[in-house]
Amino acid sequence: MAKPDRFRFRKLDNIGAAAAEEDKRFLQGCFVDTGDLEILSDCSDPRRLILGRTGTGKTALLVKLNETQERVIEIKPESLALSYISNSTILSFFADLGVNLNIFYKLLWRHVLTVELLKHHFKIYNEESKKTFIARITSLFKDDKHRKAIEYLEKWGREFWQETEYRIQEVTEKLESDLKASVRAGVPKVSFDIGAAQKLTEEQKQKVIHRAQDVVNKVQIRQLSDIIDLVDDVLDDPQQRYYIVIDRLDEDWVEEELRLRLIRALIETIRDFKKVRHAKVISVLRLDLLDRVLKLTRAPGFQEEKYESMYLHVDWTRKELIEVLDSRIDFLIKQRYTTQKVTHKDVLPRRMEKGGAVDFMLERTLMRPRDVIQFFNYCIQQAAGRPAITVQMLRTAEGEYSRARLRSLADEWYADYPNLMDFTAILKSKKKRFSLKEISREECEDLCLDFVIQGAAQRDLLSVLASQVIDDALGPEDFKKSLFQVFYRVGLVELKLESFDHFIGVTSGRRSVSPAELTENTKVAIHPTFWRVFGSKAS
Repeated sequence: MAKPDRFRFRKLDNIGAAAAEEDKRFLQGCFVDTGDLEILSDCSDPRRLILGRTGTGKTALLVKLNETQERVIEIKPESLALSYISNSTILSFFADLGVNLNIFYKLLWRHVLTVELLKHHFKIYNEESKKTFIARITSLFKDDKHRKAIEYLEKWGREFWQETEYRIQEVTEKLESDLKASVRAGVPKVSFDIGAAQKLTEEQKQKVIHRAQDVVNKVQIRQLSDIIDLVDDVLDDPQQRYYIVIDRLDEDWVEEELRLRLIRALIETIRDFKKVRHAKVISVLRLDLLDRVLKLTRAPGFQEEKYESMYLHVDWTRKELIEVLDSRIDFLIKQRYTTQKVTHKDVLPRRMEKGGAVDFMLERTLMRPRDVIQFFNYCIQQAAGRPAITVQMLRTAEGEYSRARLRSLADEWYADYPNLMDFTAILKSKKKRFSLKEISREECEDLCLDFVIQGAAQRDLLSVLASQVIDDALGPEDFKKSLFQVFYRVGLVELKLESFDHFIGVTSGRRSVSPAELTENTKVAIHPTFWRVFGSKAS
């Protein structure tokens, strides 16, 4: 259809924000349901770990779940006061000795999730409602199967109406007390101060580790298993479904190593709660964060396939992304100008070389809604005061978008590769497609030397590899393979590993490529998103 006669883009117009929390107006008016919301709403469906890269719409799913379901409980990691664990000199003492605290971390999550469900179901907000709850649940469940679970609740549920952080501190203090008592019974006068673990004799260390691990292994997981059964029996009405949602695990809510171990314990606890038929614990994880968690906490015999049935991968097709774009354009324009349907066809240039304008835009995304929204917002800035976007405006917007996407990519992967931006210099002014052999030893050595001279604020894999090249501990060719494996992982490039293969990238469904799979004949394609920022040349 034709553009509305009076329509003009305004300078401050946009079709949405990058973060779902700031995008609620557009989410309410133009949410595109790809079927994932129905999967999340189904308590019998095992998929409850929402996986995807930044900008794929993971948090948006939780926002819509909260809008469409009555009983959604949100747990914010930063509100759990888990820094109390991180700051515990007693737990740090035992962690330094190598005591495995994973069972305790699972205890914390089970405790928190159980109490949150019961608190909301029985509306426990004060001392009086807590007494009523204990009386009701005791009268409902008198058999031996539930006796230990009720005893646990009576012991630990004294402050049900308190914030979650209070309960975490309470449980942690109990473990600290038990650990100290057990160890001092076998190793008198032992100190639990910072650095004290290093002052123990080898014999003392073994005694302490044995006693501490015994205490940790005996934490009340059995009772908590009984409690999960109790919660399942309590929440017996299929019409009253409960959802616990946990987002923002990628933020700095506690120090890094502890955070990863707590996330691993959470994943295992979410799997345990699948027993509760009418409640669903849902968490959001970026794929790179999941990879870091599994790498750090991987134990002998670990099998990731046991968890894969829980994964809900958030992916988008070309058709779905166009629907996202069209619904938001329509929402923006309808608010002021027309009741008729407006799509990208009404405001984008009709013809461009090698396909239409929308194909030009989608090719320069990592197939994520955030990319499409951000690109079009840059187009709006160029078209301020005009009724449509011209080819020249689109190309100017591409430059702004390309630079912004590279900065966002560096932020997204900062936890793994804080020095990523320094190493992308090797891609500047390169052809859009080239072979690895076209990057010489001298280029690699110069890149590493420049980096080492300027000094890295933080060490990471790339900085270590660069130092090894300068110290002649690693050949430039091996450095190059590792570097481009990283570039592939973060989405900067696509790779063609064999002459008979096609190019693969992060949107192709393959999660990883190892440096060993790369050779001098490996073909590299810089992703079109970054052509402008790198000044990529025609192949």
